[in-house]
Amino acid sequence: MWLYQLPVGVALPGFVILFVAASLLIVIALRRWVPGDKKQMREWDRILAYVMATFGVLYGVTLALIAAASYENYRGVEEIVMDEASAVAVLYRDTAGFPEPERGELQALIVSYVDHVREVDWEAQREGRIPSQSVAEVAAIEEVLFSFEPEGEGEANVHAAAIWSFNEFMSARSARIGVIGLELPGILWFVLYSGAAITAVLIGMIQMGRLRTHLVMAAVLASYVAIVIFTIASFDHPYMGPVAVDTEYFEEVQEWLFDRAD
Repeated sequence: MWLYQLPVGVALPGFVILFVAASLLIVIALRRWVPGDKKQMREWDRILAYVMATFGVLYGVTLALIAAASYENYRGVEEIVMDEASAVAVLYRDTAGFPEPERGELQALIVSYVDHVREVDWEAQREGRIPSQSVAEVAAIEEVLFSFEPEGEGEANVHAAAIWSFNEFMSARSARIGVIGLELPGILWFVLYSGAAITAVLIGMIQMGRLRTHLVMAAVLASYVAIVIFTIASFDHPYMGPVAVDTEYFEEVQEWLFDRAD
């Protein structure tokens, strides 16, 4: 979708302009169908007021609930990424208790894994693809970790802790990959866009003497609806678009753990 390929400063104004243009066209098209007789206008306005009040509440609540759900999904993915970065940091620290050469091998593999996640895997996620480039590092970490034979109780404890950390890391990694396709169901998008269209139609059916005032009112309402729907769309695919979850937590691990260890 073009929305996810443009910066916010371009995508948002474009999205708003589309909504406003459609709303203004609807207003212009419907004005001729609105009754002009004063007696008919009173009845028309009374019925239209009831319809607009009822629909406004229903659509407003629907927008709010879907926006909240979309943001919760986004925050959930952000927490998953944070959990994986934390698990990687814990695993890296646990390897400090291993003897050489296993310690150096494990730490080098973990550093390489984080590099691959940031530079390769994330690009695949932005395109909606399942990342596979870091699988080799994961397999290598697993091989070194599980082939290690501890000598003494101290090494056995360190080994057990590292295995537990590795399992936590794998769980977080699987969760991060598993939410790549997370998105709102198509039926909810139908509800959002059909509701926006109905709102524009109801605004167009209001009897107003001055066309300019009518158009301004329609444009203001369409702009706000467009901003809300744009926000929902931005949060819909957590790894894509201008508001995507990024590699910030992995960068912090590199800066505060790997670089200092060097």
